[in-house]
Amino acid sequence: MSADFGPQGLPLTEGVREALFARRIVMVAGQLDQAQVSDVAATLMTLDALGDDHVELRFTSATGPVDASLVLIDVIEVLGVPVHTVGMGVLGGGVVGVLAAGTHRQLSRRARLHLREPDIEVTGRAVDIERALAEESARRDTFHHLLSRRTGRPVSEVEAQWAVGHFLAAEDAVTLGYADSVLP
Repeated sequence: MSADFGPQGLPLTEGVREALFARRIVMVAGQLDQAQVSDVAATLMTLDALGDDHVELRFTSATGPVDASLVLIDVIEVLGVPVHTVGMGVLGGGVVGVLAAGTHRQLSRRARLHLREPDIEVTGRAVDIERALAEESARRDTFHHLLSRRTGRPVSEVEAQWAVGHFLAAEDAVTLGYADSVLP
């Protein structure tokens, strides 16, 4: 569980991590990369195996690519326990999809969502670049369809919001279906 981070991306002490684990809380902050996704997924699956109560997945100023986030979304969808998601600070990129995938989704009062796909870099031969861009486009379409399903909004509206790179205040995110409520 070395991927748990506190505010400003600083590693949590082992004692704090254990206390959060005992309360079925998983923390994610900063850039969500493949290593952190693996640790978070393993922690979620472990908590699922240890009991039937919900798990709380808390994001603090987190962002990440769509492909890494799709892994966590898949894990959330196959778990046998509900996953409540909570967002604090600015959440961006694929992390917005993980927030939306929760069974109960909350944002802190000053949280904001940045509806922007992360930049991608592709190098290689023309055929390799075409293939990579086609794969990225398919991944983006999958992500937008998932957001459409979770928000109740048409895919075309989701695509338009993400193409512009909107920032949403917590209340607006609730209105648009990315979250269920704002924390008191």
